[in-house]
Amino acid sequence: MNQGHSARGAWLIILASVITVAICIYDYYTPETGLIGTGGVVLVAGAAVLMLLAALAMHFYAARPRWLQYFLVISILLDIIGSSVAGYFLESPVIMAAQALALIGWLMQIIGDAADRSVEIDNVED
Repeated sequence: MNQGHSARGAWLIILASVITVAICIYDYYTPETGLIGTGGVVLVAGAAVLMLLAALAMHFYAARPRWLQYFLVISILLDIIGSSVAGYFLESPVIMAAQALALIGWLMQIIGDAADRSVEIDNVED
């Protein structure tokens, strides 16, 4: 399917991003949450959109150079950490749970990429 890079975990990151954006929209417009109109929710929603774009690039752009792979992996990790902390300060357990899901997807992506590289090395040595 992908040339040199695995797409494992990208769908979990995409799902977590969509959940985060949906929850941020809900929190922004629902008075009962206490977060109506706050900038923190807008910031988390913006970060989730960026994570969504990065995960889509990881999944659909298979022939990406190694530097882009590293950039996407590091950017998504920093986004997960930042959004988790923001979800904690916003007292939104759903945002934190979505970021935990994204972290699982990120780990699956890293492990899948490492396994793909080891298979490529084994094929070269044969």
